[in-house]
Amino acid sequence: MATLLFWTFIVCYPNPFIFIRNNIRYLRPPIDPSVIELIEAKVPEEPAEIEKFVMALVKYEYDWRNYGVPDYVSTPRQAVIRRTGDCEDRAVVLASLFEARNIHYNLRASPIHYWVDYPGKKPSKVENEKAAYFGKVDGKYKFKLPDLSQWRWYLDSLKNGAWDVMPTSRKALMISGWLLIIFSGYLFGRRREAITSGE
Repeated sequence: MATLLFWTFIVCYPNPFIFIRNNIRYLRPPIDPSVIELIEAKVPEEPAEIEKFVMALVKYEYDWRNYGVPDYVSTPRQAVIRRTGDCEDRAVVLASLFEARNIHYNLRASPIHYWVDYPGKKPSKVENEKAAYFGKVDGKYKFKLPDLSQWRWYLDSLKNGAWDVMPTSRKALMISGWLLIIFSGYLFGRRREAITSGE
């Protein structure tokens, strides 16, 4: 089982440094208020309008298509320059613009989503206190058990973002590796059985 998990990890992250850096960026989001200087259009003043602005500025795209890995936390500059990103990318851009405008915000995460919460924001199905299991609230990290009542939706979302958009060549590599590992384990077990029974 450990070999299967290791193979899966290596296929997903041929450069393990990206995985490590992602986890560091989840704990220390790369917020950069100076990113506002890269944006040519006028950035609104109100939080809800800034959020709409960021959603239009950074078009949604899966990390497999953007960066060649299932999950990648970009810097705000990368997201603004590329003009594409997923929820983490949009969140770090939004938080950076909030910092540039001195707007209070909190970062939150669910098993499938990462977002910015701010005063006056209306909760949605994916962005609400119940769904959040992790967050940086008022500068302090808070953890709690995730709401698992929507586990089927979480699994569907993970399948869509991790498997469905995975490049075909990586899927083929992953599956062939799994088959080789399973077949090798079977052969090793048979050989061991033959040696044991021959004693």
